Amino acid sequence: MNLQIPYIGKVKSRFAEPANPGIMREAQSEIEIFENYADGLFKIELSDYLEVYFHFDKAAPYDLQTYTYTGDYKGVFATRSPRRPSQIGSTLVKLLERQGNTLVVQGLDALDGTPVLDIKPMHIPLTEEQMADAEIHSRKNNPRKQVFSDIWANRTDRLMLDAARMHGHFCPGLAMGVMMATHAMQLMRSNSDGLEDLLAITETNNCISDGIQYVTGCSFGNNGLIFKDIGKTAFTLARRDGKGYRIASRADAKEYMRQASPLFSESYQKVVAENDRSQEEVVKFKITGIEKAFATLTLDFDKLFTTEAVTVEIPAYAPVHESIVCDRCGEPIMASRIIHQSERSLCIPCAGHRGAELTGHGISAGTNSNPVKE
Repeated sequence: MNLQIPYIGKVKSRFAEPANPGIMREAQSEIEIFENYADGLFKIELSDYLEVYFHFDKAAPYDLQTYTYTGDYKGVFATRSPRRPSQIGSTLVKLLERQGNTLVVQGLDALDGTPVLDIKPMHIPLTEEQMADAEIHSRKNNPRKQVFSDIWANRTDRLMLDAARMHGHFCPGLAMGVMMATHAMQLMRSNSDGLEDLLAITETNNCISDGIQYVTGCSFGNNGLIFKDIGKTAFTLARRDGKGYRIASRADAKEYMRQASPLFSESYQKVVAENDRSQEEVVKFKITGIEKAFATLTLDFDKLFTTEAVTVEIPAYAPVHESIVCDRCGEPIMASRIIHQSERSLCIPCAGHRGAELTGHGISAGTNSNPVKE
């Protein structure tokens, strides 16, 4: 049976070629409804959101299993790939305004000239409680779903708002880390599930590392973060095959940022460099930090950073060690950290050794004693 579906209109968009769908959905576009279907728009402006169905007339032939834009490998019916057997696509858009037979919308990820098949008001057959449950279920299946969405749409302001929950305050360093990591993730087109298939190699332990950890999802806890105590404002994002991108701060980036926000530079010098932690200076630092951080996000990325494709050496997957109880303090320790003395198995402090510590000064020898119990 041959099914014939008429075109009711076409898309007008600044995107004539395939692009990052997240960025496409952030932009405004138009849907021009053909004159003979214009009467069907009566009272459509009463709807805030619309479901738009369109024809992927420019899509390449489909595969039943394919890679998604973010690098996942799935069956085509588990993706939003335009390469589909039916060549029919759908998306949810926000109706901004109606201009005669033209709808101005936001959220449409269709190319310029794409034929439109149908438009419907959004229908949500769920109660608020059911929607909340659905959101919880979605986050259980993909804890970083919203992070991925913000990355692909280049919503660095939202990413920094969330990264600051871990970092504690806003500052240009956090903004730089968010910018670097977002750019790298977009280039890699990879998701991070915390299973060491995507690794972030940071060359500094200052503020940028928190932005990098949050955006990439690579952390010390999931063995996805590698720290090289080099002292450079740089990091590399790589897959398990070692291929990735290294992003580094330019030599004149600091001056470029100082000229953009001179007041923060003065406050940073007092609070951080000179350790003036008076309440007045700390408050000033935080206020100017907010302004400077969000202003940094608007700066020209290529004036701040260099980007190069690299191949790096990747360590094997982190081993799993059994726990052994220290014969002196009675606390369990990873077997790889046990020190044997006089036929006793001791932890590093009980053996009188200094373990390595990562502090604000970098990696150094730590203290040789256990914490004192109160």
